[in-house]
Amino acid sequence: MGSMIKRLVGILLLSLFARASGTDCGKWFSSDCLADSDKRYDKGYTNDIKEQQSFWKQYEGYWINEFLQVNNPITGKDFTQPSFFNPNMPYTGIPYTLQRAFYNESIVGSRYYSNRVYIYPPADEIFCNQTIPEGFLNVIGNGQCGVNGYSEDAGIYGTSSYEKDGRIQFLRSTGKYGANANPNSNMTAVDELTFYFAGTIEPSGFVNVFTGTFLNNLTQISGTQSSFVQGLPNNPILNTQVFLMTKVTREEWLAAIEQEYESANVLPEDRIDVAGIQDCFSGDACLTEEEWCTADPECSSSPYQEPDGTLKAGPIVGIVLAGVVVVVALIVAYFDHKIRQLRKQARHDFARRVAQSVTLTPGSRQLSPEALAAEFKKIDQDKNGSISNEELWEFVSSGKLGEMTRPEFDALYAVMDADGNGTVDFLEFCAYMSLCKADFNEAKDRMSIRQVRASFVAPSEASRSSFAEQTAQRYSSRVSMKVPSNIVEEDDKEEEDEQNEDQDIEEKGSAGQE
Repeated sequence: MGSMIKRLVGILLLSLFARASGTDCGKWFSSDCLADSDKRYDKGYTNDIKEQQSFWKQYEGYWINEFLQVNNPITGKDFTQPSFFNPNMPYTGIPYTLQRAFYNESIVGSRYYSNRVYIYPPADEIFCNQTIPEGFLNVIGNGQCGVNGYSEDAGIYGTSSYEKDGRIQFLRSTGKYGANANPNSNMTAVDELTFYFAGTIEPSGFVNVFTGTFLNNLTQISGTQSSFVQGLPNNPILNTQVFLMTKVTREEWLAAIEQEYESANVLPEDRIDVAGIQDCFSGDACLTEEEWCTADPECSSSPYQEPDGTLKAGPIVGIVLAGVVVVVALIVAYFDHKIRQLRKQARHDFARRVAQSVTLTPGSRQLSPEALAAEFKKIDQDKNGSISNEELWEFVSSGKLGEMTRPEFDALYAVMDADGNGTVDFLEFCAYMSLCKADFNEAKDRMSIRQVRASFVAPSEASRSSFAEQTAQRYSSRVSMKVPSNIVEEDDKEEEDEQNEDQDIEEKGSAGQE
C-alpha cells in the first residue's frame, strides 16, 4: 500500500510541477504579480506624461523666459557683457547682450515637444570696438556688430519613461542645444509645483542643470540654472543664471516674439519663423517616427516584463495533501470492499459447512440451542470450551465445500473472535451464527432438495425439472415451508458445479499419487 501511495503522489507532483513553469501570476495558487506592487510591470498603467504627474498639465503651454542675472562664479563679475564667438568651439561665447527666450512646451500622450526661440539684442559699441582675437567673431549671422541682433532656435524632444514615474527622458536636442541625442538628460517633476532638469550635450560635454518652482497661481516659474563643461580642470561652472518664466497665450507669445525681433533689429533672414511650426523648428534634425519608437513606451518594448508566476508552497502542499487523502481514501475503500467480500464469502462458506454437519429437528429450519451446542462441540476437538484457529480451519477445510482460501478464513476468524483473545467461545460462536442465518437457511434448503431428489429416480430427462419441482413441493409441505422454484433452478446449476469440483479434486488427488 505504501509503495502505491508513493507512486500516485509522485505522479501528482510531476503533473503539478510540469504546469508550474507556465503558471499565470496572481492566481490563488500562484505567486503575486509584480504589477500589483510595481507599476513598471503593469501594462495597463498609463504612459501619458500628464496622467503620470499632474505638474505637466500646468507646465504645458507658452512661456516667455527672462534671464534676470548671469554671473561668472570664477571672476565674480556680472556676465551681461557679450563675448567673442568661435564657430569651431561651441559654447565659447555669445557676441550679444543678455537674451530673452520664448518656449513652446507641448505634451501629447507619451511625447514631449519643446520648441524654443532665443533673441539676442545687438552688442554695445565698446565690445564692437575691441580687437577680435584670431579665430573668433564678434557677430553671428548676417548682421553687423552693435547694429543687428540675432535669433536662433532650440529644441528638446523626449518621451515618458519605462519607469512610469512622470519623468521625461530626452531623445534629442536641436539648434542652439546641438543636434545630438541626449540619453542621459531628463526632466523630472519633483511634486505638483517643482521640477528638476539635468541635461548633457554630447560630445561637447556641456552640462546644464536647473530647477524651477511655480509662483503666482501657476502663472510663473522662478528658478536657477548652472552650466559647465565636463572634462575641463575641476569642471568649472561657466555661469549661473536666475530666470523668471511667465505663462502667456499663444497670441501673446507670437506678438512678443515679433516685438522682440523689431526691438533687437534682427534681420529678416536671421529670424525664426515660428507661426506655422508646431512640432519641430529644426527641419531635418527632427525625430522620425522610427526614432521616436526607440524609446517611446507606446511603440517600444519595455524591459520590465512580467515573469511567469510560481506555485505557492501553501497551495502546493494543500493540493498534494488533498491528493494523498483522496488516494488513501480510494485505497482504503478498495481494501474495505475486498474485506467485505472476503467476510461475505467466508460467512457463506461457513454456513454451508455447518448446514452439512448439523441435524435439525423434524419440521424445523432453525438451529436450536442444543443443535448449536452440538455443532460447537464437534468443532472444539480438544473439548476445552473454545475453538482455536487450527480447529476452525480444520472444520471449514473438511466436507464437500473444497478448501476455503486463507484470506477468507482469516476474515472469518477475525469476525468470530469478537474479543480478539485468539479463541472463539460459545457465545461468540452463537453470535456469529445469528449473522449467518440467511446463508444457513439457503444452504439447508438446497441440501433438502438434493436429499429428496436422491430418493427418487426421474422417469426421463425431459420431465426431470417438473419432477424435481413436484418433489420439492411435497417435501416442503412436510416441513411447513415453501421452496421457490428459482432456488430449484439455481440448485441445478450449483449441484453441477459441485460435481465438477469433486471430479477435479479426485483427478488432482490421482495425479498426486502418481
